[in-house]
Amino acid sequence: MIVNRNITMTWWERIYLPEIFRGISVTSNHFFRNLIGFIPALLNKDKKRKIFTLYYPDEKVEFPPAYRGRPVLVVDENGTERCVACGLCEIVCPAKCIEIQPDETELEKERYPKSFSINMARCIFCGFCEEVCPKEAIVMSDECEIADLDRNKMFYKKDQLLISKNKLQKRLNYIKEIYGKWNY
Repeated sequence: MIVNRNITMTWWERIYLPEIFRGISVTSNHFFRNLIGFIPALLNKDKKRKIFTLYYPDEKVEFPPAYRGRPVLVVDENGTERCVACGLCEIVCPAKCIEIQPDETELEKERYPKSFSINMARCIFCGFCEEVCPKEAIVMSDECEIADLDRNKMFYKKDQLLISKNKLQKRLNYIKEIYGKWNY
């Protein structure tokens, strides 16, 4: 493919007026279409809106399984944690926001996290912790409402991170599908 860099523009093209008017028409078209799109929803609640705007507190976004929200710990149906405190997520985290204190147990697994904490003020939602976990114990949930004015409230302890496997089933299926294709 050859690119011709010696193109001479006409006087009309050099003043950019056609492009400015075209941009104004596209913007106005979207503005008035969205403005008129609210009217059927205001008059009759049963009608389907033709716009993509959501009424945020009342309507929630349905995130796809690939969405990376707040990292959480998975708890099986019988109440046991999947985490074996291997420390891989702590090592691979580029923001160094995960801290694990391992402890011994007499159950079928040898170790469990005595304390597990994530500093969400430092987390960059990269998903490396989920990717490296051998037991699928830490996954990225679909929670996105984690903003707070106090940084101390963004430091999540283990009891705040534990979520049942049933609530995370879509994400766990996605992880098995996407990471199962890799050959290690």
